Amino acid sequence: MIFGIVCKEYNTEALTLSVRVWDWMQAKGFTCLLEQHIADFIGCDQTEDIWNRSELLLVIGGDGTLLRAIRLSAEREIPILGVHMGYLGFLTEVMEDEVYDAIESVIKGDYIRDERIMFKAILIRDGRTISSHHVMNDVVINKSALARMINIEVWTNSRFITCYRADGLIVSTPTGSTAYNLATGGPIVHPQVDAIILTPICPHVLSNRSIVLPDFQEVVIVVTSGKSSDNVFLTLDGQKGCPLKAGDRIVVKRGEQKAIMLRFPQRDYFEILRTKLGWQER
Repeated sequence: MIFGIVCKEYNTEALTLSVRVWDWMQAKGFTCLLEQHIADFIGCDQTEDIWNRSELLLVIGGDGTLLRAIRLSAEREIPILGVHMGYLGFLTEVMEDEVYDAIESVIKGDYIRDERIMFKAILIRDGRTISSHHVMNDVVINKSALARMINIEVWTNSRFITCYRADGLIVSTPTGSTAYNLATGGPIVHPQVDAIILTPICPHVLSNRSIVLPDFQEVVIVVTSGKSSDNVFLTLDGQKGCPLKAGDRIVVKRGEQKAIMLRFPQRDYFEILRTKLGWQER
């Protein structure tokens, strides 16, 4: 098996752990590729492409680092083992002191292959497709700090749902339900539930609440704000984005690609929720 190591950029602790893991795996005789900035950190001359050669990615950092790794590797659906070095990570469940035991378990085949659905977000402007991307967590339409409220029409399967007048709208996967969606009061949805979650951000009408739809439906979002929509933005997984214009349509549907996470039998989803959210155990 060819391993690849990805870590949080410009983070000395993550870089240091990456180098320690690389040394350990080299000593064990495994082929291990490094992300370019890690190779630069230790002065290693690496010519092989980690995103096209790796068969498993070890991602050291927080959820943002893991989302970046998924975005860059999603086309090949490379399995990912996340090592937590961030603040509040729901996706990176292996702790720093568990990393070597976790790798040993993966080598022995003692793990669970957890396939997570991804959404495909398509931006259409004047009848032309401007961009198309897969997302693991969420598609967000929001305004800048100085912009007025924006008007957003939402349709599904050619049926009108509502027009939100709000600071924005989050379209979340079940995996992303514990990210921005949760921070704005949206529901926590188990990642094995096939769903699309719509959550308005600071809606003008207080009765506007989150809606959970089946993910076989296609959601169409239309930005209907006035002529000056330069302060409205589309953001994908909090990492890629672009400004929107009045009349833009964003189509969100279940994507063809999947994110493959490796986890272990001794740590289940509800334990992660209890730990990360500080729920009181009985």
